[in-house]
Amino acid sequence: MSRLNLRIDTFAMQTIWCVLLLAVSANGANLTVKSGGGANFTTIQACATAMAPGDTCTVYAGTYNENVTVPAGTAGNYKTLNVNGSDVVSVTSFTVGSHTKLVGNCTAPASVGTCGFSIGGLTSATTGTGINCVTIASGGTDIYVDNNTLYACGSQAMLAVASNQSATFIYVQGNTLAYACIASSQAGTAVKECDGMLFEAGDHVLIEHNDLSHYTLGIDFTTSYNVIRNNTVHDVYESEAGGNAHTDFIFSETGAVGSVVQYNLAEGNFLYNTYGPNAKGILLQNDSPNNCNSLCNYFIERFNVFSRMGGVINSNNGASSVRWGYVKVYNNTAVDLGQDLGNLGYDGTMDNSVSTSNGSFLNSIYYFGSTAVWTANPSGYIIYDCGSGVGCNFGHNLFVCIGGTCSPVYGNHASQTLALDPSNRIANPLFVNYVSPANPSNDYHLQAGSPAIAAGTYLTTVASGDSGSGTSLVVNDASYFQDGYGLSNAYSTVYPDCIAVGTASNHVCVTAVNYATNTLTLASSISRSAGQGVYLLSKSDGVQVLTGSAPDMGAYPYVGSIPPSNLSAVAH
Repeated sequence: MSRLNLRIDTFAMQTIWCVLLLAVSANGANLTVKSGGGANFTTIQACATAMAPGDTCTVYAGTYNENVTVPAGTAGNYKTLNVNGSDVVSVTSFTVGSHTKLVGNCTAPASVGTCGFSIGGLTSATTGTGINCVTIASGGTDIYVDNNTLYACGSQAMLAVASNQSATFIYVQGNTLAYACIASSQAGTAVKECDGMLFEAGDHVLIEHNDLSHYTLGIDFTTSYNVIRNNTVHDVYESEAGGNAHTDFIFSETGAVGSVVQYNLAEGNFLYNTYGPNAKGILLQNDSPNNCNSLCNYFIERFNVFSRMGGVINSNNGASSVRWGYVKVYNNTAVDLGQDLGNLGYDGTMDNSVSTSNGSFLNSIYYFGSTAVWTANPSGYIIYDCGSGVGCNFGHNLFVCIGGTCSPVYGNHASQTLALDPSNRIANPLFVNYVSPANPSNDYHLQAGSPAIAAGTYLTTVASGDSGSGTSLVVNDASYFQDGYGLSNAYSTVYPDCIAVGTASNHVCVTAVNYATNTLTLASSISRSAGQGVYLLSKSDGVQVLTGSAPDMGAYPYVGSIPPSNLSAVAH
C-alpha cells in the first residue's frame, strides 16, 4: 500500500468517526447561550444545568463571570459545551463531570483571550479567584478538554482533578495554558507554586498538542497509562515558582504508600527557553522507600527536543534502592543544557538514571552551541548516567561542542570519557539552522550528510527463547515499546508501536505488550531469529521513524532537504 493510500485510509477512518459523532449529537438537543438575550439561556450555568445526556450547549461571544459546573452525561451520550464558530467566550472556570466535552475553536499556540473558551484571567494572584481554570470532578471519566485557552488561574493547577481524587480516560488536547496562579502582569515574580496540569490518582490520560508556559510544574502526575506527546513548552522561569526548588515539564513524586505509577510515554514534545539552575525537563522522584514499593517504572521518553534549558534534561531521583526502573530514554535531541547552572548538574549529570535497573540512553544528540556551562564548571559534566544500574543500555549517541572547549566530558560514569562508550560519535550533527541558545528560530532537523543519519542502533534483540514464528515475539527487553494503552478516541489515535526486525523492510505492528514476560503480540507473524536487532519503525502518532538501514540519532529522522511537518502513517 502506498503512503498516499495510507493517508487517505487514515483520513477516511477519521471522517467516519466524525460522522458517527455527529449522528450521536443529532439525537440530543442543541441549546444556545447569549449573554445579551435572544437564545435559550443568558448564562452558561443555566444551559449546563438544563442539558440532558446527548445535548449540546453552544455558547456565543461574551464575558460570563461564572464558575460553571457541568453535570455528568452518560456513556456514549456526552454533555457538550462548545463555542459558536470563531467566537471568543470569556468565563471564570469550569468543573466538568464524566462523559462531558468542553470544546473551543483554538489552535495551539493561541494568544489568550483570542479564541474558544477563554478561561481564567486573574488580575493578581492574591486578590483573584484562586481556583483552577478547569477542575475534573471526583471520579470523572471520559472527559475532553479541547482547543481552549487557560490562563492566569489556579489553586493547585490550571487544570486539575478534584483534590486527592481519581480520574480516568481524560483527553486534554490543543489547549494553550499560561501563567499558572499568577496574572500575566506578575510574570517573573515569585508568587505561588502552581502547576499547569495535576493528576494525583487514576489512569489513562492523553495530553497532546498543547502549548504550556509560565508554570512551576508543567504536568504533575501520579497515574498510569498516560501519553504526553507533541506538546510545546516554553518560557518557564524558576523565579515564578513561588519558592519551589525546581521547575519541571513532567514531574512525578509518589506520595501514598503503595502508589503505582507505570506505563507512561513522553514523545515528540518540544521544550525551549526554560530558565533557572533547577529547570528540568523530566523529574521522576521517589524520596522514600515507603512510597512506590518498586511500582514506579516503565517510562518511555523518546523523540523529544530540549533546547536552552537552564538546568538538565532528566533526573531519576531518590535513594538508589527505590529509583524508577525501566526508564527508556532514546532518540532525543538536547541543545544547550545547563545554561544557568552554577555547579554540577542535578545529581552531577545532564541525563540521569543513576543506580537504576534496566535504564537506557541511546541514539540521542547532545549539542552545545554555547560553552557557558563548561566555563562555569571546568571540572566537566557527565552527559548521561545509569552508572552501576543493572541492565543499563547506553551508547550510539552524538556529542558536539561548537565554538569553544567543553572538557572534560564523561559518558556513562565519571571515570570514562564519552567517546569510549559504545559507538558514540563526537561530530557536528549539521542541524538545518542553529542561531543561538535562546532563539526559537533554531531548527534541529538534520541536513543531508549529517553524521547522525543511520548512526543509531536497535533497541533490543530477539530472545533465545522465541519460537522464531507466530504472533508472539519474545524479546530481551519489551519496555522500549508501547501498545497504545487503550487511549484512542474519535478525535485522536494512540497507535501501538510498529517494529522492524533485522531490517526496515521486515516490519509489523504490535497489538499488545506483556512487560512481565517480554512478549510482543504482533498483528501478524514475522520472520526472525534469535539475536536479531529489534527497531522502532513508527511511534504512537503513526509517524514512521525508521526508513534506512539503521535509526538516525536525535528526535528528527532525516527525510530530505525540506523537513515535512509529518510523515505518512504506517498501517495498523
